[in-house]
Order: sequence, then C-alpha cells, then structure tokens
Amino acid sequence: MCNSISVVAEASELIQQFKLDHVLFYTSNRYEINPTQSVSAIITRKDERVLDEFRWGLMPFWAKDSIWADSGSLLDKRAFRRILQKQRCIIPCSGYFVSQMEGKRKVWIKFTPKSGSFGIAGLYDVWRSASGDELRTCTMLTTEANRVVSPYHHRMPAIMDQERTDQWLQPGLKDPLALQALLSLPDHEAMVSIQLTSPEQKLEADLALPEPGWA
Repeated sequence: MCNSISVVAEASELIQQFKLDHVLFYTSNRYEINPTQSVSAIITRKDERVLDEFRWGLMPFWAKDSIWADSGSLLDKRAFRRILQKQRCIIPCSGYFVSQMEGKRKVWIKFTPKSGSFGIAGLYDVWRSASGDELRTCTMLTTEANRVVSPYHHRMPAIMDQERTDQWLQPGLKDPLALQALLSLPDHEAMVSIQLTSPEQKLEADLALPEPGWA
C-alpha cells in the first residue's frame, strides 16, 4: 500500500470541507506522515464532529493490518467487526505516496485530489494501560484501486466523498454490510492526479518542515 501521507491544508479549510465542530489537534504543512506517527482524524463525539489526535497504527503495531486494513475482509475479523460498528473515523489527507523502482532508481508517486483534501475512511481504538494512560490509535482502510491508481498498485485508500463521509460518521448506522458497502468506491478518475517526486526532492521537502511529536 502507500508508504506515507501528507497534510498541507489549513485548519479553516478542513472545518469547512468536513463540517467540523471542534479542532483539538491539527498541524498543517506536514509533507510526510509515516506509520506510528500522530495523525489528525475526525470522529463523532456526542453528535459533534471532532478533529483529534491519533497514532497511525492499531495495537499491536506489528500486526499486518494495523496500518492499512483491507475493507473487503473487515467482517471476517472479530476485532474489526467490533470497532466497525461504533469506532469509525475519517483521516483528512492532502495526498499519499507510493514508491516504485524505475530500473535501479526509486521514485515516489504522489496521488493528490483535484481540489480540497481527501477523506480516508478509517477505524480507531483506544488503548488504556494499567496506570491509566490512554493511547488513541487508528488504521486506514483500503479498497481496490481505480483506473488511475491500478498501474502503480492494486490497492488504494478508501477515499470518501461528502455523502459517504456523512454516512460513515453517522453513529446510528451500525449495519456491517451497509458500512462495508460504503467502501466500494466508484471508478472516478477525477479523484486523484499524479506527480512523480524523486527521492532527493522528497527529502528536501521533508527536512524543510518540522515534525510534531506525539503528545
């Protein structure tokens, strides 16, 4: 799947696009966010949309689907069936990267929205230690790649439009089959564009931006 995501939108843009009520954690201009780092995710809390901090990767972090989970197999795993019904989230994203080899040279392919930000469907969980410490974690969901992405990878993030986002974040929707159906996305090529980034260009952009730590 993709190696990392980027988030460059301003908070005000996300508030408008995703109809947020509260922003508890958000840092713009993060060119590269990798698994196990903190991400901002939208959840529904007391009928309000809240953008809060989560660590990218469910516990245990070494599990294959802790970072990216296949939407087609959610109902086959009891742990995912449990959180699918009541712990869903949307991860705002300005683009995501996939690496490929061109001969002996690695290049990065960045998929970006034509406008605004992606909303990637996700699931979250809350882990509490014996001492009472709380760690909020999330995984992002994948679906079959569309015609734009498939030449580079057979899977892509489950990118939600506004209507599907509204349904995904609706606490009253608990039917597992109906929820899974939301992740079967139309083959809509206008969702993404492609740009190639060399490793050198990618590194320069990464070094230019500070990486916020986990609080």
